Amino acid sequence: MKSNPSVSLLIEKLLTDVNSAIRRAEYQSHKLVLVILSDANRKLLKSELKNKGIELLNLSSLLSQKLVSLSINERKKLLEEEVSNIANDCGESVWLSKLDLLCEPSLNSDPMLLLKWLAKSQLIVAIWPGVIEGASLVYAKPGRPDYKTYPLNEFKNIQVIDACNGVK
Repeated sequence: MKSNPSVSLLIEKLLTDVNSAIRRAEYQSHKLVLVILSDANRKLLKSELKNKGIELLNLSSLLSQKLVSLSINERKKLLEEEVSNIANDCGESVWLSKLDLLCEPSLNSDPMLLLKWLAKSQLIVAIWPGVIEGASLVYAKPGRPDYKTYPLNEFKNIQVIDACNGVK
């Protein structure tokens, strides 16, 4: 099967943007790179990263395996520790995708605070499961219990890459 040249260019540009953001993140207080990417492009990126020896981890899957047998209260208490354990098992650089479980209302968690906390000690590249709307990073639709919104101007020390529009 032939690859689409425009998709290949998009993925190559995205990887260039991410690598540049990673270099800049090394000098920030939070070594966090957020990538806003459609599901279709995430699948293409995952394949391309695998070819380069980089694994894109499905955080929701890994986390749910660790939390499934726990009560809601135990899940809330252990969430940060389990996310940290998953990230630490990966070494210096971690590429996370499928962050949806972090937005689960019953866990009473702030996904962005958790990612920032993780990125204090190691490089985290996170594929944000939402979109950029106006001047905000958004997860879900307003009115939904899992709705989250973060003003982009609060990301001074964080690299944000919109796959369609470049670095923010």
